[in-house]
Amino acid sequence: MALSLFNYLIIKNKIYFLNVILSYVKIYHLMASALDLILVDDVEHLGKAGELVKVKLGYARNFLLPRGLAHVANRFTLAEYEVRKAKLEEEAQQRREKAEQLKAKLDEQFVKIEAKAGESGKLFGAITKENVCNAVEQQLSTKISKDQVDLKTPIRSIGDFEVKLNLAAQIFATIIVKVQAI
Repeated sequence: MALSLFNYLIIKNKIYFLNVILSYVKIYHLMASALDLILVDDVEHLGKAGELVKVKLGYARNFLLPRGLAHVANRFTLAEYEVRKAKLEEEAQQRREKAEQLKAKLDEQFVKIEAKAGESGKLFGAITKENVCNAVEQQLSTKISKDQVDLKTPIRSIGDFEVKLNLAAQIFATIIVKVQAI
């Protein structure tokens, strides 16, 4: 009887370990597959607010979910989504209208930034996105985040530079940054 109990425990442990391995395989499969999301705001190259989209897990985890641009679509959120769909679309429309107003205010405005420069016109430092944000806030009385500033490389010389501001999905304003030597 002790032998059969021993065999029973061994078989039970093998089944337990097989279940554990299968659960890890299922989790890995879920991690590698796409994820259904409901967009809260318009996302460029993905969709408009209120749409149901399928994206890779990394894109959702690292970009969409932390910024509050989307919610995970499961049976509970889908039911809630159907109820709130009209409200989400209205909120997205209000954000677009606000961005359009901000575009009208900022488009083709001049922002002056002073920095130390050498005789050749090359700056000793660089004008970054943060410097542009601070200048816009001080001179134009408009708060923007540095994520909205589309500056590929920092400005390293004196002159006039066009800088794009991404105010909302597909709504851009262009400001002119005048960099002058102190």
